[in-house]
Amino acid sequence: MELLEKLKVAPTAAIVMLQARPLYTSGLAARYYTMLDLDGVQEVSAEIGKVFRHFTDIVLYRKKFIRYLLEQYLDNDLPVQVCILGAGLDPLSLWLMENRRDAVSGIFEVDDAHIPLKSALYNKILPEPSIIHFIQADITDTLHLLDKLRDAGYSPEKPAIIVFEGLIHYIRDEQFLNTMHAFRTPNKTNVAMLDYLLPEDYVPEHTLPMYAAFKQKIETFIGGSFQTYSRPRMFRLISLLHGDVAGVDSLQDVEFKLNGRNELFYEEGEGFMEMTSFYL
Repeated sequence: MELLEKLKVAPTAAIVMLQARPLYTSGLAARYYTMLDLDGVQEVSAEIGKVFRHFTDIVLYRKKFIRYLLEQYLDNDLPVQVCILGAGLDPLSLWLMENRRDAVSGIFEVDDAHIPLKSALYNKILPEPSIIHFIQADITDTLHLLDKLRDAGYSPEKPAIIVFEGLIHYIRDEQFLNTMHAFRTPNKTNVAMLDYLLPEDYVPEHTLPMYAAFKQKIETFIGGSFQTYSRPRMFRLISLLHGDVAGVDSLQDVEFKLNGRNELFYEEGEGFMEMTSFYL
């Protein structure tokens, strides 16, 4: 493929990338976006928006809050590793390079697809030898994951932030536990952050028709089930990892922390999503 051509993005990744485009209007990420072809999901994106009008808002809040959490844990005086699991084509690492370069000692992007092409696209826009390392690996293949990370320069002995955005919906509990187990530390110096979709019992009754239509549309699109997690279930998983919950936020909380007010989500469970971070 000629690098001057646009990279045609797989539909599942493209649907989220399309919603997130408003975040990337300047800098390296904006240049990167010009090299991606997201046209193939315009129609299905519009269909999802019809059944759930806040779909784009939720994607944007999720991504903004990951950055918000990163800002809480990054410290220029104590640079840490950032490991982005299931990185896909999302340019979070470019945001880190431009905004928090001094607080990061290394960025490790892990995915089993897109990695060679993403690396080639990054090489077109990054002006210097980069701290971003690309690892092509299945994040649930825990027999080899840590070895591949080590080969790329990751050090399990040094503190790390583990970004697990948009992933837990697609894997089983035991796969999540096994993957996270690889990042456990004796003194809980690592921190992980993730989002999860709530089950219908945890969303307001008046939103249930919208919730059911949204979930069905997503499951039809991906051709499989979309896992849901209550807050107690998520806390139980973190407990099984001997982790310590650092924080948990409903979408109502997320909107308030980001904007200082609530304009879209006023009740617990509205927006169908929560986000958590925990020490590991």
